Amino acid sequence: MSAPADNSAVFLPGPWQHRLINANGCQFHIAYMGEHRNDRPLVLLVHGFPEYWWTWRHQIEAVALAGYEVAAIDQRGIGGSDKTPDSADGMLLTQDLAAIVRSLGTSRAVVIGQGRGGFLAWSVAALEPDVVEGIMTVSAPHPRTLQRLGTHLTLKTWRQVLKTLIPHYAAKRLTDEEVLKRLLTDWSAPGNAGASGEAANYTAALRLPEAASISLEQLRWSYLSTSKINGREHMALTRRFVNATVWAVRGERDPLLPARAWRKDLEFARGNYRFIEVPDAGHFVQEEQPSRVTDLVLEFLAQI
Repeated sequence: MSAPADNSAVFLPGPWQHRLINANGCQFHIAYMGEHRNDRPLVLLVHGFPEYWWTWRHQIEAVALAGYEVAAIDQRGIGGSDKTPDSADGMLLTQDLAAIVRSLGTSRAVVIGQGRGGFLAWSVAALEPDVVEGIMTVSAPHPRTLQRLGTHLTLKTWRQVLKTLIPHYAAKRLTDEEVLKRLLTDWSAPGNAGASGEAANYTAALRLPEAASISLEQLRWSYLSTSKINGREHMALTRRFVNATVWAVRGERDPLLPARAWRKDLEFARGNYRFIEVPDAGHFVQEEQPSRVTDLVLEFLAQI
């Protein structure tokens, strides 16, 4: 009999509480802190690939102490959340965010997402404009940018895309700590170990049953979705204007997404929009320059 999966990386200790909540037919793990207030929105923190809620460890407490209710989630199929059929479906993952907000007993939220989490932040703002008061995206230009061929993506990004097309091989590599550490290092600013220094935790989370495969399926869905019915439905959703406040954050040393990738944003962000570049940061800005991102989050929330 095989040993049970080690899920200790999911429940890492801190000032937060670990909760399991039900929403949209799935059980989600969240790291939760703060108290509900009628005069302030819930702050929903959404991770990207290849990470989980732990990527927001530097921001959770500061935002809660500023008077906000905070939930850093594990997306469906990742970390401590259920691995369900269709866990890669971007439309379903978008609906999950709105359902989590309602499950936590509120109808107002600010969604802050990195990478694929930012992709979903754009989507849920278009899907649920009455629920989402604002979004902050980190390393995540508007989703339609990722669907276009062109120089808005770097050669390194396209190499990563090709690597995901051999699912078993790619999933096996994600569960190798040294390989994952190299990936995190390669996507970060030179010499910055804010993300790569946590490779052991990220690898442990990806070693949970099905987690690595689902992570890759979600990534592939981002650029192959137009061949699927639900992908075309999601594409139609992303054509909608976003009237909520949008702040878009990019690390100046992001090797995957050059600044020109954000030019599409203004075609869809019709409210208060701000583009911010953070020096000495690559793709994982919230870990590479955590104090700066925390300050930006608090400034954003104060405006909301």
